[in-house]
Amino acid sequence: MEQLNNNLPVSGEENSLVTEISLIKNESLLLNKVRKNFGYFGSISLIFGVLFTFFFYKAGLGINITLFTISMVVLLGFIMKKLNVTIKKFTYFNYITVILLGISSAFTSSDILLFLNLLGILLILALSLIHQFFDDSSWDLAKSLIYLIKLPFLCIAMIATPFIDCVSFLKDTKLFKNDKFRNISLGILITLPLLWIIVGLLSSADLLFGKLTGEVYDLLFSSNIFYIIIMILFGFLACYCIICGSVLKSGEEDKWKAINKGDASIAITAVTLLGIVYAVFCGIQLIYLFSNGSVLPVEFTFAEYARRGFFELLTVTIINIILMIICTMFFKESKVLRFLLTFMTICTYIMIGSATYRMLLYIGAYNLTFLRLFVLLFLLIDTFILAGVIVSVYHKEFPLFKFCVTVIAISYIAFSLVKPDYFIASYHVNNKEQLNIDDIYYMTHELSLDAAPVVYSYITDDKNWSNITYNFDESNDDIVDNETKNSYIESYKQRIENWISQKEIRDFNYSVYNASKLLNNK
Repeated sequence: MEQLNNNLPVSGEENSLVTEISLIKNESLLLNKVRKNFGYFGSISLIFGVLFTFFFYKAGLGINITLFTISMVVLLGFIMKKLNVTIKKFTYFNYITVILLGISSAFTSSDILLFLNLLGILLILALSLIHQFFDDSSWDLAKSLIYLIKLPFLCIAMIATPFIDCVSFLKDTKLFKNDKFRNISLGILITLPLLWIIVGLLSSADLLFGKLTGEVYDLLFSSNIFYIIIMILFGFLACYCIICGSVLKSGEEDKWKAINKGDASIAITAVTLLGIVYAVFCGIQLIYLFSNGSVLPVEFTFAEYARRGFFELLTVTIINIILMIICTMFFKESKVLRFLLTFMTICTYIMIGSATYRMLLYIGAYNLTFLRLFVLLFLLIDTFILAGVIVSVYHKEFPLFKFCVTVIAISYIAFSLVKPDYFIASYHVNNKEQLNIDDIYYMTHELSLDAAPVVYSYITDDKNWSNITYNFDESNDDIVDNETKNSYIESYKQRIENWISQKEIRDFNYSVYNASKLLNNK
């Protein structure tokens, strides 16, 4: 990175204030270049603020997220080009991931998925900035995570920079150096208070003039104008601070001190003790859980046995992965330690299998929900990350952090694009012999409109209501009456119509559009 900074061209007309502050703070050459070119990077930030306001002012989430993410990637391309920073290969993967998350947001109405998509977009963009401005090829997992945590604080620390650079830039422009312009500006400032008083007096003197000035006042000082200005300013400040914060510490990666690793015997002792416990536990899993319940204690049903300890098992698998990473990073290499970590990996895979099996049994007994499906996704990601961790034990040069980012990104994007709520509704309809009113309530009130094609088709078919009861007892003959049936159908239609009324061109959402077609076809 130092070589990258040394190759940066320096402008001949250096701004005195920016240069002085940069020398005092000992800023990186990249940050120095950003601040000297405020006209360019300030314009990029202003464009960002305008786009942010245009896409999201009084708008929901839909296609505007897709267009905004594409706009951000384009603006990042201009920033990299101006800084003479070559876009790296993994950064292209990050950009594609961000755009796919944006596209996913335009195809779902699930609040959970929309929140996770936004969180993913922010994290991936942060990772792309770190990857671009630092030589992270030799970074381990800990260092990558530390820089990811530090980045937001570095950006916040630059909050005064846009104001300082803007004032300095304006002072150096030909327009502000012009005496006539300065005199005119001073005259306007002096006249404004007097103008305010005179307009107020004349408005009171004449009703028509007062009505005209009132309309102008309402337009200029309306809440809409105020919020638009605030959003543009926020977008401008956020973008400029992110640019400055991202390059603030560039070139300092060589200052990272190598960790003095401890003696392997400490880790060997700890892992050995855990390994003994894991060996006994995994043996019980193989005998009791994976044996189709042939030796399951009489007091337990499959569902009750599966429900007990699932989240505890999930926690232990996460702890095991963290322990393996710690043993690799903070302790010296040892063949014995590698063997024990390999054994721990096998035990952890058995635990993951046990947790997955328990969840599947639990779903079979108590139906599928978003949380239970998301947990299965987490277990899948757990499986791949564990494989990456054990590879890093034997091959130190393995890029574990990038591998984890890639696995999580691909797995989650696939999960979001499949529309889990649609899958959950299909599971309810196709895998349960008899639904009760609680199932109908869950599908019509808890699931997003992603599930509308399944839910609407099911509840509007009179044949399906002939088997729907009021409670979980399948032997109960108390079938739901027509009044209840009609109330659920009308309530679901009203829910769809409410979603449709809230959407416009900027926040167009395919899931809502698809649900609207169902109403039009009936």
